[in-house]
Amino acid sequence: MPESEYLEKILPLHLLARIKETRCDPHLDTQANVTPIPYVDAYSGKLIAEVPMEGINRVSRAKLRRFLTQGQDLSIQFDKNLHTAHVNSDSVSVTFDDGTTETGSIVVGCDGSHSMVREFLVGHEAAQLESVDLTMINFPKGGYTAEEARLLQTLHPVFKIAARPDKPGNGLLAALDITDPSDPTTWKFQNYIGWWGPPYASDLKDTQTRMEFYRSFVSPFCEPFRTAALKLAADEVVPVYPGQQWAPTMAWDNYGGKITLAGDAAHSMVPQRAQGLNNAIKDASDIVDALKAAMSGAKSLEEVITAYEAEMKPRGAKEVALSLEQALKSRDKDMIKNSPLFKLGWERDRVAAPATIAASKENI
Repeated sequence: MPESEYLEKILPLHLLARIKETRCDPHLDTQANVTPIPYVDAYSGKLIAEVPMEGINRVSRAKLRRFLTQGQDLSIQFDKNLHTAHVNSDSVSVTFDDGTTETGSIVVGCDGSHSMVREFLVGHEAAQLESVDLTMINFPKGGYTAEEARLLQTLHPVFKIAARPDKPGNGLLAALDITDPSDPTTWKFQNYIGWWGPPYASDLKDTQTRMEFYRSFVSPFCEPFRTAALKLAADEVVPVYPGQQWAPTMAWDNYGGKITLAGDAAHSMVPQRAQGLNNAIKDASDIVDALKAAMSGAKSLEEVITAYEAEMKPRGAKEVALSLEQALKSRDKDMIKNSPLFKLGWERDRVAAPATIAASKENI
């Protein structure tokens, strides 16, 4: 089942009818004849390969968050950092750093790649992220002129990828918010670069040094990548991220189904295959199905959560490995055509799990 169907399956009808609102470009019909994603030489612009599109559309996380929460009767609290959890015979309690406590039937740890719930389940050492010899700068950007914004939408309306010919590294330019197609000055774009080897995130803590490196990296790029990246003002700050991953390859006690993991907390992967959100949505859908079965009395909470984890763990571990394989093969433009993304696109169910690939040296 496509990931969009997992999301649609758990939406109430009044939201299901508006699902297109979550797309980066709600007006783009990717079921029509949209061309494959171009992968080009970052300097010359020459086409190297094409990624099968096959109806794929991008969802804005910010839009999705607003879409799922606005106008809903939900209790959502922010800045709550987990301190510890305590499992009782028929409930589980969590205590936060601010001293507050909440009690419920189940805790679903979807608290990101640095998950404290994961640490509670598997221990401090086993919960640590594995470093990958990859560093990334990734940020949204608006404020382009109409002419610039239209230029940024050339090559492809969804996104395009550029590979540096002189060293292992690439860039991505993607439409992030095209809410009003008639006013290009309102459009926002995602700018991404990733590179192997130094400088690492720890070498770029100084924001001016980081900006100087970023501008030197993207200045030789062809259009539209160059215009998109160099729009930054001199005093803007771009975030830098070390490449890290975590795969659910070990057993853990889910305390009778009372504590489990989902999303990046359960399987944190590098972004080269763009499967993080897709797998998180699949997790959410499967947990909803599990809880419905438990509430109906058909099965116990322990049975349904254990069954959920039995499917999620190998799926998550496979996607972590595939994402790393994609990242490694993206280092060399001559290898890219043999990578999972270019051979099969984003088809999750058809991709075989690769042999285990060790992440490279420290990148912290």
